[in-house]
Amino acid sequence: MKTKLMALVTALVLLITVNVPAFATVKPASSDSDMHIMYTNTDSASAYLDFSGTRADCSAIVEGKSGTTQITATVYLKRVVGSTKTTVKAWTGLSTSGETFYFDNSYYVSSGYTYEVEIKAKVYRNGTAESISVSCQDYCG
Repeated sequence: MKTKLMALVTALVLLITVNVPAFATVKPASSDSDMHIMYTNTDSASAYLDFSGTRADCSAIVEGKSGTTQITATVYLKRVVGSTKTTVKAWTGLSTSGETFYFDNSYYVSSGYTYEVEIKAKVYRNGTAESISVSCQDYCG
């Protein structure tokens, strides 16, 4: 009787754990990676940073899936020193209607530092909002 009970308990535990979904995301090593995050509302999201002297040219694109009603975003330009990131400029209150969000702006920075542009966006579709965040780093020499 004890053996049957243990077999039943083991079988139940296996059935329960097999039916539990597992979710994981992997941050790609570079933008050329074959790995991609699977979004619910978003087709793609990219951030770009380039320098012309000490002018940081920041841009970002967020493309929602068909049926996206709105994309709102905040873009941050950050100075990176070691593991510390300090925001030097933030563009807030940015929003657009439709399936695509474009951002393009510049800001003058100090040379000799690594900078990061990060976009945090919400993509609205089918009554749900999906939060996404992408970033890009570059050195201003």
